[in-house]
Amino acid sequence: MIHPISRSSAWREGFPVPPNYTDNQLYCGGFAVQYEKNKGNCGECGDDWSLPRPRPNENGGTYGTGVIVEEYQANSNFEITVNLTASHLGYFEFAICPLSEPNELETDECFKKYPVQLADGTYHYQITKFGSNVYTIEAVLPEGLTCEHCVIRWHYRTANSWGVCEDGTEALGCGNQEIFRSCSDIAIH
Repeated sequence: MIHPISRSSAWREGFPVPPNYTDNQLYCGGFAVQYEKNKGNCGECGDDWSLPRPRPNENGGTYGTGVIVEEYQANSNFEITVNLTASHLGYFEFAICPLSEPNELETDECFKKYPVQLADGTYHYQITKFGSNVYTIEAVLPEGLTCEHCVIRWHYRTANSWGVCEDGTEALGCGNQEIFRSCSDIAIH
């Protein structure tokens, strides 16, 4: 996520945070780690789920320094930009988790409370082409949400692996798929 810039990439925009030279590799530790070792679990912000909390990309972790990279007006539309260096098809979804304490950890339960609706009324942005691309997506802040420190999460469920579908057939994009995530620190007033 390049707008608002993710925690792992904020150094590229001059924010006073530690650099992460592998900031495009927040894929839950990799497919085998996520599904074989961690039984499908992924760290809230893309880290290997088995790492102790705070994980490197979570609030209080190496890259989760709490530096606010963008401020928004409550109840407004805003743009999210994602630089997808290699498409694996699938979809993006976004969610916000408000934090009330400086060392509070984001949780999947918190993100589930504040899904980000896209301007077209959906919650998933479909990726239908292979290749690299920059996607700018119009989104809507959750109604009534304000925060001095919120975390917005990009979640990318790929769809380029062959697997078993819910109806028992097999197809590209069914079954377990690689997941990428990243988090950005924002404020909503």
